[in-house]
Amino acid sequence: MKLRKSDVIKSPDVEDPVNFYIHRSLQLVLARPLLRTPITPNQVTFLSLCAGLVAAYFIAFGSATERAIAAGLMFASAILDGVDGMIARVKKLSSETGHAIDGAADYFVNVSTTVAAAYHLGQTSGKPIVAAALGLAAHMAWAHHLMLYDFHCALYLRFLTGGKHQGGDRARAEASLQKVRESGSLFKRVLMTIFVWQLGNRQGLLEKVSPLGARLATQPADEAFAREYVETHRAPMRLWAYCGNALHMDLFALAILVDRFDVYFILRIVGFSLVAVVATVWERRVLGRHAIFREASS
Repeated sequence: MKLRKSDVIKSPDVEDPVNFYIHRSLQLVLARPLLRTPITPNQVTFLSLCAGLVAAYFIAFGSATERAIAAGLMFASAILDGVDGMIARVKKLSSETGHAIDGAADYFVNVSTTVAAAYHLGQTSGKPIVAAALGLAAHMAWAHHLMLYDFHCALYLRFLTGGKHQGGDRARAEASLQKVRESGSLFKRVLMTIFVWQLGNRQGLLEKVSPLGARLATQPADEAFAREYVETHRAPMRLWAYCGNALHMDLFALAILVDRFDVYFILRIVGFSLVAVVATVWERRVLGRHAIFREASS
């Protein structure tokens, strides 16, 4: 099967340059041979999770050599994190349950590696309380930035595709949860319940940060409205892309290599929060300047 980047990339507008040019290229190299095997997207997600968890162990308890290996494992986890989605889209195996599994794996990798980094920083600096506070603040920043990015990415892609893209839709996830409750395993029921809860939290955050944008989530993707939205939101969306998970994982891998988790935590807390603030203000101004958006969200 001839697999091209255009077959699996939803839009370059929702990808930061490192993710688009480096991650996606490497993911294609891995995905092409895997498409000829019976391996499933969830199995690739599991490999990504394992790489991240082993990296966390080496960060916390490993030698300098093992921490260098952890940096490679962190990067590998980031690459595998995109391969599962490519396989799912090409094999037409995408599902809300798959999205939930992928999101849960991302969360566990982030929590475990952040805790490990905070522990290592506390041990090496002699200031465990400061290290723990930095780690907690960095994790909270990551979680909020990722929720904002995921929402804007899903909304942008929905209008870009004329309503075909339905990723991250809470109503759809709730419908999937109902089906899982009727016939799914306990694992899937718990996972989908958490996923729906997380989407509710995301919606609540958006209603506080960008009330107009949050109300557009239910706006029909008719041609004129969708075209106007994409044209006016392309630039803000490209800025939101820097709040995605791929760049975070690359910077984390670099922090492991140079043993500067303090710098990484501060960058995540301050630098990326500034990016999110600028993107939010930019998007709100775009929405406020165009009557078509004000009318749709009124």
